[in-house]
Amino acid sequence: MIYFITYDLHQAGRDYSAIERLLKTAPSWAHPMGSVWFIDSTATASEWRDALRRTGDSNDEYFVARIANQNWSSWNLDTAAVTWLKDPARRW
Repeated sequence: MIYFITYDLHQAGRDYSAIERLLKTAPSWAHPMGSVWFIDSTATASEWRDALRRTGDSNDEYFVARIANQNWSSWNLDTAAVTWLKDPARRW
């Protein structure tokens, strides 16, 4: 399943590296914008949310949504991310 994940870290001096390390554990991923990731994973949206909550601070915000049936559109998005999304290996 393909997920769209975005986050907002609120702690002063926030450390994005722990969140990035977690997201890079997905079997496949793309990172097109600052706090936006796409991942291809068999885990559920709730499992990813919970993992993010355990990794970040209690006041951080996370949004995890499944992108289904290749129903997406973009403009000026990072070319590598678009190529990743269009890859036939994606598990829609």
